[in-house]
Amino acid sequence: MNILIFIIILGVVLFLIYKFFIIQSDDLNKFTPFYLKQRVLDDREQALFINLKKQLENKYIVLSKVRIEDFVGVKNDNLKKNEHFGLRNRIKSRHVDFLICDLSTTKPLLAIELDGTSHKRYDRKERDRMLNKIYDDVNLRYIHIKVGDDFEQKAEDIKKELEVAGSDIVGEPI
Repeated sequence: MNILIFIIILGVVLFLIYKFFIIQSDDLNKFTPFYLKQRVLDDREQALFINLKKQLENKYIVLSKVRIEDFVGVKNDNLKKNEHFGLRNRIKSRHVDFLICDLSTTKPLLAIELDGTSHKRYDRKERDRMLNKIYDDVNLRYIHIKVGDDFEQKAEDIKKELEVAGSDIVGEPI
C-alpha cells in the first residue's frame, strides 16, 4: 500500500513540475519585454571612442559604458549593513562613458564622461559632483569632455597625459 501512495505522489509531483516548465516555456515564447538595441554607443560616443582607440590602442584598453561598481568597491570597514548597501546602491546602476585601463594589468587609469546638454540639468550636476568625489576618494583620474570638443585633439591630449604620468596615474583630474 505504501508503495502505491509513493507512486501516486511521485506521479503528481512529476506532473506539476512538467506543467510548470511547459507553462513557463510557453509564456516566454509568447511575449518578451526585451529587445536588442541596434548599437551600444550613440554617434557622439562612437566618434570619441574611435579617436581614443586610435590614440591609445597600443598601451591601453578603452572600455565603454562600464558599470562603476565594476571598478569601484565599497569598503565594509566600520559600516553597518544598510550603510554598505546604501553606498553600493549609489554606484551599482551607474556607468562611466569610457574607462581607460592599463593594457597589461587592466588597472583603471582614467574615467571619461562625455558631457552633452543633459549635464547642464541640476540632477546631472549633482550626479557628476557625487561621482567626481568618488573618483577623488579612490584616486582615479577623471575628465569631462564636452560634446562639440575636438575629439581627435582630446584623444591626443589624453595619450600625452597618460604617457607623462605613466601607469601610476592618480590624483587630481586632468
